[in-house]
Amino acid sequence: MKKLYLTIGILLAGWITYTAAVSGKVTAKEGDDLEGTISISGAFALYSIAVKWAEEFKKLHPHVKFDISAGGAGKGISDVLGGLIDLGAVSRDIYPEEEKKGA
Repeated sequence: MKKLYLTIGILLAGWITYTAAVSGKVTAKEGDDLEGTISISGAFALYSIAVKWAEEFKKLHPHVKFDISAGGAGKGISDVLGGLIDLGAVSRDIYPEEEKKGA
């Protein structure tokens, strides 16, 4: 089980860092430290690991804020497709209709 959590944590870390950089919501400030806000919504099953990852990330980058909510995988997908959040956490397969919308 630890290996699964480690794998999920690594994937989540990469996913958040990449999305934050691409979205432009998190930027480097003087001294190469990051600042900004990353918003995450989605699966209840991933909420705890997202919160833990955010805590660890903030140790390295204290000026980055996180807005994390759990409303279910469907909410995460609809929020991210609607541009309401940066990351949609999904703990299930993406439905074909969601893929057609860009998920």
